[in-house]
Amino acid sequence: MQIQSVGKLTAKAHPLPIDSKARWVQAAPGGGNRHAPRAIRFEENCMLRMKLAAVVALAAVLSCPAQVLAGNSCKKISGHISGQIIGPTPACGGALTEIGSFTGNPEGTFVACVTSMKDHGGGVLVFKLVHTYTTTSGDTFTTSDNIVAHPINPPLYRVENHATITGGTGVYEDAVGFSYDQGTVDLGTGVLSVDYQGRICTP
Repeated sequence: MQIQSVGKLTAKAHPLPIDSKARWVQAAPGGGNRHAPRAIRFEENCMLRMKLAAVVALAAVLSCPAQVLAGNSCKKISGHISGQIIGPTPACGGALTEIGSFTGNPEGTFVACVTSMKDHGGGVLVFKLVHTYTTTSGDTFTTSDNIVAHPINPPLYRVENHATITGGTGVYEDAVGFSYDQGTVDLGTGVLSVDYQGRICTP
């Protein structure tokens, strides 16, 4: 199961070419203005710094998803997933289907439909799935999954799944978030076993 940690935006400031002496410049005795160009340069550089700070702050706000800004609506999720590939089923429109259970926080059962599958070369297989997870309380959330399976000793594969949470019902209505899964799948028996962790956010 795959349920993308929101990373911090970091901006490296590039120092502006400000004359270190300019801040101490005053009008010359007798009303002269021989230091005026340096004073003007200091004021211009101050304005540039203020504008740069404003741009960086605006970029940080625009780059943060709504769920991060509303941090109290997000929570960590983690646990274990046990699945069984059962072949094509009507529930997935005739596509390859996986069913199973997940424990931890939250926990419940799931149905997954394989939407694409290809050989990536070197024995590596790539799958795309959609999951519907139903918790013990009856709430659901859905994910779009991108799974990479690396051969250990085929048909046994090590799997990595990066999943995006795409919505849900009940307490997970309009949910967003991500999940990262790691574990194994035996394509001979259809048994999958992975651990998951991630974050789910609601409006």
